[in-house]
Amino acid sequence: MASVDPRLDSIVAHMPGVKAAVREELAARADRVRAVVEAHRRTGALASGLTVRTNRVDSTVTLEDPAVVAINYGHVARDGSWVEGIHALEAGL
Repeated sequence: MASVDPRLDSIVAHMPGVKAAVREELAARADRVRAVVEAHRRTGALASGLTVRTNRVDSTVTLEDPAVVAINYGHVARDGSWVEGIHALEAGL
């Protein structure tokens, strides 16, 4: 009967080729998010809060801004009208 090393996911995640592929994919996704954020730039706060981080095996693109949820998904303006979100997070999916 065959057996599988219980650490297989960790072994594969730490392989140089896998790590390189993850970094490459992250760079492409970060570029898509950055493009959407830059196209809808008003104050620059959201763009300055964009960080791309690669740890040993995980990678993330993060948007930090107090209004990131309203900016990304949309919100009701002071006059009651709907302001469509920029959907930058979805661009990175």
